[in-house]
Amino acid sequence: MPFDLDRTPFEVLDQRYTSVNRSLDVCSQTFSAARGEVITRRDIENGLVAVLELHDIFDLLHRDITTAEMLALLADVDFPPLRLVTLGEISIDESALPSDLPLHLREAEVELNGKKWTIHKYDADPFPSNPHAHNYALNLKLHLGNGLLYFGKERKSSCGQMARKELLTLRSLVQQRNIALPALTV
Repeated sequence: MPFDLDRTPFEVLDQRYTSVNRSLDVCSQTFSAARGEVITRRDIENGLVAVLELHDIFDLLHRDITTAEMLALLADVDFPPLRLVTLGEISIDESALPSDLPLHLREAEVELNGKKWTIHKYDADPFPSNPHAHNYALNLKLHLGNGLLYFGKERKSSCGQMARKELLTLRSLVQQRNIALPALTV
């Protein structure tokens, strides 16, 4: 992709993300058809991370790679060994971790009135507040200071407002996870 001074870095990154996303779909469909088995996007991602020796799949956004190049790189990859397999899960009544161990929180999920809200510590987009909550099932973003709701990526105007009592309850649940919230303005 040629360097374009008229485009912001975010526009370049957005175009690259869209291109990589499309390429992953094409690779998944192509390998599934050619091999007669389901090769998922996750399989393609794992294959690219392995072949290109990437730290993680996000490093692919820094490379200018075409669908044809992806297909060529993955032509000889045996995907099943790259899949994560859960051997078992255990739960214990008491934590095996020391109580004073600092935890690295990347996100919190809280449920309020049957709706799940996700708060990311390092959200790439600080709109509408930093942090803010996502309800992915309803495609909503929630300003955690004033309760305004936004649909999808819409920034122009809110599509509603969470009731103050519900916002206070949600904020309380989030604060129990030791997440600093924006000032309350309602």
